[in-house]
Amino acid sequence: MRKLFLFVYLLTILLFPLSISAQQSNISIIPTRDKLLNDLPIVILPRPSSGGVVLHVVIKSGATFDLVNKAGLADLTSQMIVRGTEDFKTLEQLQEELEFIGVRLEINTYWDSTEIRILGSSSKLESMIKLLNQILTKPTFPKDEVEKLKAERLKELENNPSISLEETFYHGLYGKHPYGHNIIGTKESINNINRGDILEFFNRFYLANNSVLIVTGEVSLERLLAELRKGLGGWKKGNPPPYTFTPPTNQTGLNIHLKEKANSTPEIILGYFSTKRTDPDYLVTQLLINILNQRLAKNSSWKATANLAARKLTGTFLVSAQANSNNSTEIISSLIEEIKKLNVLDTTEIQVAKEKLQAEFYANTNTNTEIAAKWAELENYNIGSNYVKDLPLILSRISNEKLQQVANQYLTTDNLLITVTGKVSELEPSLKKLGKVEIIGQALSNNETSEKK
Repeated sequence: MRKLFLFVYLLTILLFPLSISAQQSNISIIPTRDKLLNDLPIVILPRPSSGGVVLHVVIKSGATFDLVNKAGLADLTSQMIVRGTEDFKTLEQLQEELEFIGVRLEINTYWDSTEIRILGSSSKLESMIKLLNQILTKPTFPKDEVEKLKAERLKELENNPSISLEETFYHGLYGKHPYGHNIIGTKESINNINRGDILEFFNRFYLANNSVLIVTGEVSLERLLAELRKGLGGWKKGNPPPYTFTPPTNQTGLNIHLKEKANSTPEIILGYFSTKRTDPDYLVTQLLINILNQRLAKNSSWKATANLAARKLTGTFLVSAQANSNNSTEIISSLIEEIKKLNVLDTTEIQVAKEKLQAEFYANTNTNTEIAAKWAELENYNIGSNYVKDLPLILSRISNEKLQQVANQYLTTDNLLITVTGKVSELEPSLKKLGKVEIIGQALSNNETSEKK
Protein backbone atom coordinates (compact mmCIF):
# COMPACT_ATOMS: atom_id res chain seq x y z
CA MET A 1 0.00 0.00 0.00
CA ARG A 2 2.15 3.04 -0.73
CA LYS A 3 2.08 4.99 -3.88
CA LEU A 4 -0.47 7.31 -5.44
CA PHE A 5 -2.59 4.58 -7.06
CA LEU A 6 -6.07 5.78 -7.78
CA PHE A 7 -7.91 6.34 -4.54
CA VAL A 8 -5.27 4.76 -2.37
CA TYR A 9 -3.32 7.85 -1.39
CA LEU A 10 -0.04 7.67 0.50
CA LEU A 11 0.99 10.68 2.53
CA THR A 12 4.46 10.17 3.98
CA ILE A 13 6.06 12.90 6.04
CA LEU A 14 9.77 12.18 6.10
CA LEU A 15 10.91 14.68 8.65
CA PHE A 16 14.34 13.20 9.29
CA PRO A 17 16.13 10.38 7.43
CA LEU A 18 17.01 7.25 9.37
CA SER A 19 17.80 3.69 8.29
CA ILE A 20 17.19 0.74 10.56
CA SER A 21 18.08 -2.64 9.10
CA ALA A 22 17.78 -6.17 10.37
CA GLN A 23 19.85 -9.32 10.22
CA GLN A 24 17.20 -11.67 8.86
CA SER A 25 13.51 -12.08 8.19
CA ASN A 26 11.51 -12.55 11.39
CA ILE A 27 7.96 -12.72 10.10
CA SER A 28 7.47 -15.87 12.19
CA ILE A 29 7.89 -13.93 15.45
CA ILE A 30 5.26 -14.80 18.02
CA PRO A 31 3.79 -11.52 19.31
CA THR A 32 3.17 -10.60 22.92
CA ARG A 33 -0.14 -8.84 23.51
CA ASP A 34 -1.25 -6.43 26.19
CA LYS A 35 -3.72 -3.59 26.65
CA LEU A 36 -3.69 -0.27 28.48
CA LEU A 37 -6.51 0.74 30.81
CA ASN A 38 -7.92 2.94 28.03
CA ASP A 39 -8.33 -0.23 25.91
CA LEU A 40 -5.45 0.55 23.54
CA PRO A 41 -4.24 -2.88 22.31
CA ILE A 42 -0.47 -3.33 22.27
CA VAL A 43 1.23 -5.88 19.98
CA ILE A 44 4.92 -6.39 20.78
CA LEU A 45 7.27 -8.09 18.33
CA PRO A 46 10.66 -8.28 20.08
CA ARG A 47 13.79 -8.41 17.92
CA PRO A 48 16.75 -8.10 20.31
CA SER A 49 19.44 -7.85 17.61
CA SER A 50 17.76 -5.23 15.43
CA GLY A 51 19.30 -2.21 17.15
CA GLY A 52 16.23 -0.06 16.68
CA VAL A 53 12.53 0.18 17.42
CA VAL A 54 9.40 1.04 15.43
CA LEU A 55 6.17 2.32 16.97
CA HIS A 56 3.35 1.79 14.45
CA VAL A 57 -0.09 3.13 15.36
CA VAL A 58 -3.09 1.98 13.32
CA ILE A 59 -6.22 4.10 13.70
CA LYS A 60 -8.94 1.88 12.30
CA SER A 61 -10.76 4.58 10.36
CA GLY A 62 -9.67 6.34 7.20
CA ALA A 63 -11.01 8.18 4.18
CA THR A 64 -14.13 6.01 4.08
CA PHE A 65 -15.49 8.35 6.76
CA ASP A 66 -14.88 11.60 4.87
CA LEU A 67 -17.95 13.81 5.18
CA VAL A 68 -20.14 14.26 2.12
CA ASN A 69 -18.76 16.97 -0.18
CA LYS A 70 -15.58 17.00 1.93
CA ALA A 71 -13.30 14.41 0.32
CA GLY A 72 -9.80 14.74 1.73
CA LEU A 73 -10.93 15.33 5.32
CA ALA A 74 -9.25 12.23 6.78
CA ASP A 75 -6.04 13.05 4.96
CA LEU A 76 -5.97 16.68 6.07
CA THR A 77 -6.67 15.61 9.66
CA SER A 78 -3.71 13.25 9.61
CA GLN A 79 -1.44 16.06 8.47
CA MET A 80 -2.75 18.59 10.98
CA ILE A 81 -1.78 16.52 14.04
CA VAL A 82 1.87 17.51 13.48
CA ARG A 83 1.18 21.19 12.74
CA GLY A 84 0.86 22.36 16.31
CA THR A 85 0.68 20.61 19.70
CA GLU A 86 0.87 21.76 23.30
CA ASP A 87 4.66 21.36 23.44
CA PHE A 88 5.48 21.94 19.76
CA LYS A 89 3.61 25.01 18.59
CA THR A 90 4.58 24.64 14.95
CA LEU A 91 5.57 21.98 12.46
CA GLU A 92 9.07 23.45 12.41
CA GLN A 93 9.47 22.94 16.16
CA LEU A 94 8.37 19.33 15.82
CA GLN A 95 10.82 18.81 12.97
CA GLU A 96 13.62 20.22 15.09
CA GLU A 97 12.77 17.80 17.90
CA LEU A 98 12.76 14.85 15.51
CA GLU A 99 16.14 15.87 14.16
CA PHE A 100 17.55 16.46 17.62
CA ILE A 101 16.66 12.99 18.92
CA GLY A 102 17.38 11.34 15.55
CA VAL A 103 14.06 9.68 14.72
CA ARG A 104 11.75 9.61 11.71
CA LEU A 105 8.00 10.17 11.53
CA GLU A 106 5.71 8.86 8.77
CA ILE A 107 1.96 9.36 8.40
CA ASN A 108 -0.13 7.45 5.85
CA THR A 109 -3.80 7.88 4.98
CA TYR A 110 -5.66 4.87 3.57
CA TRP A 111 -9.29 3.99 2.94
CA ASP A 112 -9.66 1.86 6.06
CA SER A 113 -7.03 3.32 8.38
CA THR A 114 -4.76 6.18 9.27
CA GLU A 115 -1.28 4.99 10.25
CA ILE A 116 1.43 6.80 12.20
CA ARG A 117 4.92 5.36 12.47
CA ILE A 118 7.96 6.53 14.42
CA LEU A 119 11.34 4.88 13.80
CA GLY A 120 14.43 5.34 15.91
CA SER A 121 17.08 3.87 18.16
CA SER A 122 15.78 1.83 21.09
CA SER A 123 17.66 4.24 23.37
CA LYS A 124 15.20 6.95 22.28
CA LEU A 125 12.08 4.97 23.19
CA GLU A 126 10.94 7.39 25.89
CA SER A 127 11.30 10.40 23.58
CA MET A 128 9.46 8.58 20.77
CA ILE A 129 6.51 7.79 23.03
CA LYS A 130 6.41 11.41 24.20
CA LEU A 131 6.16 12.49 20.57
CA LEU A 132 3.26 10.09 20.02
CA ASN A 133 1.61 11.51 23.10
CA GLN A 134 1.83 15.01 21.64
CA ILE A 135 0.40 14.25 18.21
CA LEU A 136 -2.25 11.75 19.34
CA THR A 137 -3.55 13.46 22.47
CA LYS A 138 -2.50 17.13 22.34
CA PRO A 139 -2.78 18.58 18.83
CA THR A 140 -4.10 22.15 18.79
CA PHE A 141 -5.15 22.50 15.13
CA PRO A 142 -4.19 26.19 14.72
CA LYS A 143 -6.61 27.91 12.35
CA ASP A 144 -3.81 29.57 10.36
CA GLU A 145 -2.14 26.19 9.86
CA VAL A 146 -5.41 24.69 8.61
CA GLU A 147 -5.67 27.42 5.99
CA LYS A 148 -2.00 27.01 5.08
CA LEU A 149 -2.40 23.27 4.65
CA LYS A 150 -5.51 23.72 2.50
CA ALA A 151 -3.64 26.19 0.31
CA GLU A 152 -0.82 23.68 -0.14
CA ARG A 153 -3.29 20.95 -1.13
CA LEU A 154 -5.08 23.22 -3.58
CA LYS A 155 -1.76 24.05 -5.21
CA GLU A 156 -0.95 20.34 -5.52
CA LEU A 157 -4.30 19.70 -7.19
CA GLU A 158 -3.82 22.65 -9.51
CA ASN A 159 -0.39 21.40 -10.55
CA ASN A 160 -1.74 17.85 -11.10
CA PRO A 161 -5.26 18.34 -12.48
CA SER A 162 -5.58 15.10 -14.46
CA ILE A 163 -7.72 12.26 -13.15
CA SER A 164 -6.32 8.77 -13.60
CA LEU A 165 -8.13 5.96 -15.37
CA GLU A 166 -8.31 4.06 -12.07
CA GLU A 167 -10.02 6.99 -10.33
CA THR A 168 -12.52 7.26 -13.18
CA PHE A 169 -13.24 3.52 -13.00
CA TYR A 170 -13.78 3.44 -9.24
CA HIS A 171 -15.93 6.55 -9.31
CA GLY A 172 -18.13 4.95 -11.96
CA LEU A 173 -18.27 1.63 -10.13
CA TYR A 174 -18.98 2.84 -6.59
CA GLY A 175 -21.01 5.95 -7.42
CA LYS A 176 -22.45 7.45 -4.21
CA HIS A 177 -20.72 4.94 -1.96
CA PRO A 178 -17.81 6.45 0.06
CA TYR A 179 -15.30 4.44 -1.99
CA GLY A 180 -16.44 6.47 -5.00
CA HIS A 181 -14.64 9.65 -3.99
CA ASN A 182 -11.00 10.67 -4.00
CA ILE A 183 -8.92 10.29 -0.81
CA ILE A 184 -6.88 13.42 -1.44
CA GLY A 185 -9.92 15.49 -2.37
CA THR A 186 -10.72 17.94 -5.13
CA LYS A 187 -10.48 21.73 -5.24
CA GLU A 188 -14.17 21.97 -4.39
CA SER A 189 -14.05 19.51 -1.48
CA ILE A 190 -10.90 21.00 0.07
CA ASN A 191 -12.48 24.45 0.00
CA ASN A 192 -15.49 22.99 1.85
CA ILE A 193 -13.38 21.72 4.78
CA ASN A 194 -12.88 23.94 7.82
CA ARG A 195 -11.12 23.66 11.16
CA GLY A 196 -14.31 22.45 12.85
CA ASP A 197 -14.57 19.51 10.44
CA ILE A 198 -10.97 18.47 11.15
CA LEU A 199 -11.43 18.78 14.90
CA GLU A 200 -14.64 16.72 14.76
CA PHE A 201 -13.00 14.01 12.66
CA PHE A 202 -10.11 13.82 15.11
CA ASN A 203 -12.43 13.56 18.13
CA ARG A 204 -14.60 10.88 16.50
CA PHE A 205 -11.89 8.54 15.29
CA TYR A 206 -8.54 9.20 16.98
CA LEU A 207 -9.45 7.06 19.98
CA ALA A 208 -7.39 4.57 21.97
CA ASN A 209 -10.04 1.85 21.59
CA ASN A 210 -10.29 2.50 17.84
CA SER A 211 -6.56 1.90 17.40
CA VAL A 212 -3.77 -0.59 17.89
CA LEU A 213 -0.09 0.02 18.63
CA ILE A 214 2.45 -2.37 17.11
CA VAL A 215 5.97 -2.23 18.50
CA THR A 216 8.83 -4.00 16.71
CA GLY A 217 12.49 -4.05 17.63
CA GLU A 218 14.96 -4.10 20.46
CA VAL A 219 12.79 -3.40 23.48
CA SER A 220 11.86 -5.21 26.68
CA LEU A 221 8.23 -5.75 27.60
CA GLU A 222 8.61 -4.28 31.09
CA ARG A 223 10.31 -1.07 29.91
CA LEU A 224 7.89 -0.61 27.02
CA LEU A 225 4.70 -1.00 29.05
CA ALA A 226 5.98 1.32 31.76
CA GLU A 227 6.68 4.05 29.19
CA LEU A 228 3.40 3.49 27.35
CA ARG A 229 1.34 3.78 30.53
CA LYS A 230 2.94 7.16 31.15
CA GLY A 231 2.88 8.34 27.55
CA LEU A 232 -0.37 6.97 26.11
CA GLY A 233 -2.35 5.92 29.16
CA GLY A 234 -4.22 9.23 29.03
CA TRP A 235 -5.28 8.87 25.39
CA LYS A 236 -9.06 9.06 25.46
CA LYS A 237 -11.37 6.29 24.39
CA GLY A 238 -14.89 6.60 23.06
CA ASN A 239 -17.50 5.11 20.73
CA PRO A 240 -16.11 5.07 17.17
CA PRO A 241 -18.78 5.01 14.46
CA PRO A 242 -19.24 1.55 12.92
CA TYR A 243 -18.87 0.69 9.25
CA THR A 244 -22.60 0.90 8.55
CA PHE A 245 -22.78 2.23 5.02
CA THR A 246 -25.38 1.72 2.35
CA PRO A 247 -23.93 -0.91 -0.04
CA PRO A 248 -22.98 0.26 -3.52
CA THR A 249 -25.33 -0.47 -6.40
CA ASN A 250 -24.31 -3.46 -8.51
CA GLN A 251 -23.72 -3.18 -12.23
CA THR A 252 -26.41 -4.68 -14.45
CA GLY A 253 -25.17 -6.05 -17.73
CA LEU A 254 -22.12 -4.78 -19.57
CA ASN A 255 -21.61 -1.03 -19.20
CA ILE A 256 -18.88 0.94 -20.98
CA HIS A 257 -17.64 4.35 -19.87
CA LEU A 258 -15.61 6.04 -22.59
CA LYS A 259 -13.44 9.04 -21.79
CA GLU A 260 -11.67 11.29 -24.28
CA LYS A 261 -7.88 11.13 -24.14
CA ALA A 262 -6.65 11.99 -27.61
CA ASN A 263 -3.14 11.25 -28.86
CA SER A 264 -2.60 8.47 -26.34
CA THR A 265 -2.65 4.68 -26.32
CA PRO A 266 -6.14 3.45 -25.40
CA GLU A 267 -6.31 2.05 -21.87
CA ILE A 268 -8.89 -0.35 -20.49
CA ILE A 269 -10.09 -1.30 -17.01
CA LEU A 270 -12.89 -3.77 -16.51
CA GLY A 271 -14.19 -5.14 -13.24
CA TYR A 272 -16.93 -5.48 -10.65
CA PHE A 273 -17.49 -6.01 -6.94
CA SER A 274 -15.81 -8.93 -5.24
CA THR A 275 -14.77 -10.20 -1.81
CA LYS A 276 -13.89 -7.80 0.99
CA ARG A 277 -10.63 -8.29 2.92
CA THR A 278 -12.32 -9.93 5.89
CA ASP A 279 -14.24 -12.44 3.75
CA PRO A 280 -13.22 -16.10 4.32
CA ASP A 281 -12.99 -16.48 0.53
CA TYR A 282 -10.61 -13.53 0.07
CA LEU A 283 -7.47 -15.69 -0.01
CA VAL A 284 -9.08 -18.11 -2.49
CA THR A 285 -10.04 -15.18 -4.69
CA GLN A 286 -6.49 -13.82 -4.50
CA LEU A 287 -5.21 -17.23 -5.59
CA LEU A 288 -7.51 -17.12 -8.61
CA ILE A 289 -6.18 -13.65 -9.45
CA ASN A 290 -2.64 -15.07 -9.46
CA ILE A 291 -3.73 -17.84 -11.81
CA LEU A 292 -5.41 -15.31 -14.10
CA ASN A 293 -2.22 -13.22 -14.15
CA GLN A 294 -0.24 -16.32 -15.19
CA ARG A 295 -2.56 -16.70 -18.15
CA LEU A 296 -2.66 -13.01 -19.06
CA ALA A 297 1.14 -12.89 -19.11
CA LYS A 298 1.15 -15.34 -22.01
CA ASN A 299 -0.12 -12.57 -24.27
CA SER A 300 2.36 -9.78 -23.62
CA SER A 301 0.81 -7.47 -26.23
CA TRP A 302 -2.18 -6.88 -23.97
CA LYS A 303 -0.02 -5.64 -21.08
CA ALA A 304 -2.86 -6.90 -18.92
CA THR A 305 -2.83 -7.42 -15.15
CA ALA A 306 -5.52 -8.43 -12.68
CA ASN A 307 -5.86 -7.10 -9.14
CA LEU A 308 -8.07 -7.51 -6.10
CA ALA A 309 -8.65 -4.37 -4.01
CA ALA A 310 -8.48 -5.21 -0.30
CA ARG A 311 -10.97 -3.20 1.72
CA LYS A 312 -13.13 -3.62 4.83
CA LEU A 313 -16.27 -3.12 2.80
CA THR A 314 -17.02 -4.28 -0.73
CA GLY A 315 -13.82 -5.09 -2.61
CA THR A 316 -13.19 -4.96 -6.34
CA PHE A 317 -11.79 -7.36 -8.91
CA LEU A 318 -10.38 -5.54 -11.92
CA VAL A 319 -8.25 -6.15 -14.99
CA SER A 320 -6.29 -3.37 -16.70
CA ALA A 321 -4.86 -3.53 -20.22
CA GLN A 322 -3.61 -1.46 -23.14
CA ALA A 323 -4.90 -1.55 -26.69
CA ASN A 324 -5.11 0.51 -29.87
CA SER A 325 -8.07 2.02 -31.66
CA ASN A 326 -8.39 -1.01 -33.93
CA ASN A 327 -8.36 -3.83 -31.39
CA SER A 328 -9.91 -2.48 -28.16
CA THR A 329 -13.11 -4.44 -28.63
CA GLU A 330 -11.23 -7.64 -29.41
CA ILE A 331 -9.01 -7.26 -26.34
CA ILE A 332 -12.00 -6.64 -24.05
CA SER A 333 -13.73 -9.73 -25.43
CA SER A 334 -10.56 -11.78 -24.95
CA LEU A 335 -10.17 -10.60 -21.35
CA ILE A 336 -13.76 -11.55 -20.60
CA GLU A 337 -13.18 -15.00 -22.07
CA GLU A 338 -10.06 -15.46 -19.91
CA ILE A 339 -12.09 -14.65 -16.80
CA LYS A 340 -14.77 -17.15 -17.81
CA LYS A 341 -12.13 -19.88 -18.08
CA LEU A 342 -11.14 -19.54 -14.42
CA ASN A 343 -13.49 -22.34 -13.42
CA VAL A 344 -11.31 -24.72 -15.43
CA LEU A 345 -7.99 -25.08 -13.62
CA ASP A 346 -4.79 -27.00 -14.06
CA THR A 347 -3.07 -28.63 -11.06
CA THR A 348 0.32 -27.23 -12.04
CA GLU A 349 -0.84 -23.63 -12.35
CA ILE A 350 -2.65 -23.92 -9.01
CA GLN A 351 0.58 -25.02 -7.33
CA VAL A 352 2.58 -22.25 -9.00
CA ALA A 353 0.01 -19.69 -7.87
CA LYS A 354 0.09 -20.97 -4.29
CA GLU A 355 3.87 -20.77 -4.17
CA LYS A 356 3.83 -17.25 -5.60
CA LEU A 357 1.17 -16.04 -3.18
CA GLN A 358 3.08 -17.47 -0.23
CA ALA A 359 6.36 -15.93 -1.42
CA GLU A 360 4.69 -12.54 -1.86
CA PHE A 361 3.28 -12.62 1.66
CA TYR A 362 6.60 -13.41 3.32
CA ALA A 363 8.65 -11.07 1.11
CA ASN A 364 10.01 -7.78 2.44
CA THR A 365 9.99 -8.77 6.10
CA ASN A 366 13.61 -8.15 6.98
CA THR A 367 13.29 -4.87 8.88
CA ASN A 368 11.38 -3.63 11.89
CA THR A 369 9.39 -1.32 9.62
CA GLU A 370 8.36 -4.07 7.20
CA ILE A 371 7.34 -6.45 9.98
CA ALA A 372 5.30 -3.76 11.74
CA ALA A 373 3.55 -2.92 8.47
CA LYS A 374 2.70 -6.59 7.91
CA TRP A 375 1.14 -6.85 11.36
CA ALA A 376 -0.67 -3.56 10.85
CA GLU A 377 -2.65 -5.10 8.01
CA LEU A 378 -3.47 -8.19 10.05
CA GLU A 379 -4.64 -6.11 13.01
CA ASN A 380 -6.62 -3.59 10.98
CA TYR A 381 -8.64 -6.32 9.29
CA ASN A 382 -8.81 -8.54 12.41
CA ILE A 383 -7.22 -11.42 10.54
CA GLY A 384 -5.27 -12.71 13.54
CA SER A 385 -1.60 -13.43 14.17
CA ASN A 386 -1.99 -17.15 13.47
CA TYR A 387 -2.40 -16.24 9.81
CA VAL A 388 1.34 -15.59 9.63
CA LYS A 389 2.41 -19.08 10.62
CA ASP A 390 -0.63 -20.89 9.23
CA LEU A 391 -0.62 -19.43 5.70
CA PRO A 392 1.23 -22.39 4.08
CA LEU A 393 -1.23 -24.80 5.70
CA ILE A 394 -4.23 -22.69 4.69
CA LEU A 395 -3.03 -22.57 1.08
CA SER A 396 -2.36 -26.31 0.99
CA ARG A 397 -5.97 -26.99 1.99
CA ILE A 398 -7.51 -24.92 -0.83
CA SER A 399 -8.87 -27.48 -3.27
CA ASN A 400 -9.58 -27.30 -6.97
CA GLU A 401 -13.27 -27.63 -6.14
CA LYS A 402 -13.13 -24.64 -3.77
CA LEU A 403 -11.37 -22.54 -6.41
CA GLN A 404 -14.05 -23.42 -8.97
CA GLN A 405 -16.80 -22.58 -6.48
CA VAL A 406 -15.34 -19.13 -5.71
CA ALA A 407 -14.66 -18.46 -9.41
CA ASN A 408 -18.31 -19.13 -10.20
CA GLN A 409 -19.47 -16.97 -7.28
CA TYR A 410 -17.16 -13.95 -7.41
CA LEU A 411 -15.47 -13.90 -10.82
CA THR A 412 -18.41 -13.95 -13.17
CA THR A 413 -18.71 -11.68 -16.22
CA ASP A 414 -22.46 -11.12 -16.45
CA ASN A 415 -22.29 -7.66 -14.89
CA LEU A 416 -19.26 -5.54 -15.73
CA LEU A 417 -18.12 -1.96 -15.76
CA ILE A 418 -15.58 -1.25 -18.51
CA THR A 419 -13.78 2.10 -18.51
CA VAL A 420 -11.83 3.04 -21.63
CA THR A 421 -9.74 6.13 -22.40
CA GLY A 422 -8.63 7.12 -25.88
CA LYS A 423 -9.92 8.93 -28.93
CA VAL A 424 -13.70 8.72 -28.61
CA SER A 425 -14.49 9.06 -32.31
CA GLU A 426 -12.33 6.05 -33.14
CA LEU A 427 -13.29 3.83 -30.20
CA GLU A 428 -17.04 4.38 -29.83
CA PRO A 429 -18.33 2.61 -32.98
CA SER A 430 -16.66 -0.72 -32.21
CA LEU A 431 -17.32 -0.56 -28.45
CA LYS A 432 -21.04 -0.24 -29.10
CA LYS A 433 -20.93 -3.81 -30.39
CA LEU A 434 -20.20 -4.97 -26.83
CA GLY A 435 -22.76 -2.99 -24.87
CA LYS A 436 -24.09 0.39 -23.82
CA VAL A 437 -21.47 3.16 -24.23
CA GLU A 438 -21.58 6.34 -22.14
CA ILE A 439 -19.22 9.24 -22.87
CA ILE A 440 -17.97 10.64 -19.56
CA GLY A 441 -16.17 13.88 -18.72
CA GLN A 442 -13.09 14.80 -16.70
CA ALA A 443 -14.52 15.97 -13.43
CA LEU A 444 -15.33 13.79 -10.44
CA SER A 445 -18.14 15.37 -8.45
CA ASN A 446 -17.92 15.19 -4.69
CA ASN A 447 -21.67 15.79 -4.66
CA GLU A 448 -21.96 12.16 -5.68
CA THR A 449 -20.26 10.82 -2.56
CA SER A 450 -22.30 9.70 0.42
CA GLU A 451 -22.14 10.15 4.17
CA LYS A 452 -22.28 7.23 6.58
CA LYS A 453 -25.81 6.00 7.16
